[in-house]
Amino acid sequence: MLRSLSMTESDSSKLPTFASGFGDDRNGMAAALIARMAKQDGSALTELYEMWSPTLLGIACRMLGDRREAEEAVQDTFVRMWHRSADYDSKQSPPFVWAFGVMRGYCIDRLRYRHREKRDSSRVVPIHLHNPPDEIEDPRVMAIDDWRRIRDALKLLDEKERNCLELAIFLEYTHSEISKHLSTPLGTVKNRLRRALDKVRNHLSRHEF
Repeated sequence: MLRSLSMTESDSSKLPTFASGFGDDRNGMAAALIARMAKQDGSALTELYEMWSPTLLGIACRMLGDRREAEEAVQDTFVRMWHRSADYDSKQSPPFVWAFGVMRGYCIDRLRYRHREKRDSSRVVPIHLHNPPDEIEDPRVMAIDDWRRIRDALKLLDEKERNCLELAIFLEYTHSEISKHLSTPLGTVKNRLRRALDKVRNHLSRHEF
């Protein structure tokens, strides 16, 4: 049903701009395709796959750093979308945000599995800095307004602060592991995480997030 992924390596480095066409679905095309999928229309799944798979693969490649795993995550995403299309509610989230939420859950699961295998059980208990909710793979929790607020909050961070925060959240690295991974003094890592969290909290608190 789904054709093999054929995106070039240069395309895989591109990140999506949700506010430009993907997030809003102003012409209702994506929502209409999902509605057809709910009626077991396989051609609708093919159309949606051709429309979104290059962008989703680009995101997955960035998150996983492994093209093969990224392709598998995208395939899993469309399979799940097919099976859950009848449950999709456009009032909860725009179509692409729904798809992104499904794929993000698969990517996070893969990252956690990969890095937990490498971790020494004797290491310090991991920090839990705003871990993604257990049900984050349910895309309905990622409404477009919430996504934009989080995106805007992350823009307040410099690259080093963002790197530390991503390692702590998505990979559940401890302070010591982040320090080793980034070849950065432990005290510097703690300061960057503290600054990053303060910036994000302050921004989101203004929206009662």
